[in-house]
Amino acid sequence: MSFVEMRRYRLKVGAPDRWVKEYFEKGYEAQRKHLGEPVGYYTTEFGGINEIIHMWRYDTLDERAQKRKALFEDAQWLEFVKEIAPLVETQENTLLRDIFET
Repeated sequence: MSFVEMRRYRLKVGAPDRWVKEYFEKGYEAQRKHLGEPVGYYTTEFGGINEIIHMWRYDTLDERAQKRKALFEDAQWLEFVKEIAPLVETQENTLLRDIFET
């Protein structure tokens, strides 16, 4: 069984461009080092605007916990989080279970 975590951030008006810039300058390499390649990383065009949505695959919930713990011990990642935190209005996390692997 595997899981995909979907994280959705609603940002302040005009903030998605800054988020993307900061992410590629400060966050992407640190996140990829600990979590691997994302399933996807998106900005919205229609519907809820000013949103960033990204998804990450994990084989187990223990793997997710270990990888996220390592990520939040990384100084580069923590610097990115500090930079973008003021841009965030809301955050929603959803954990999806792959039904084809049951």
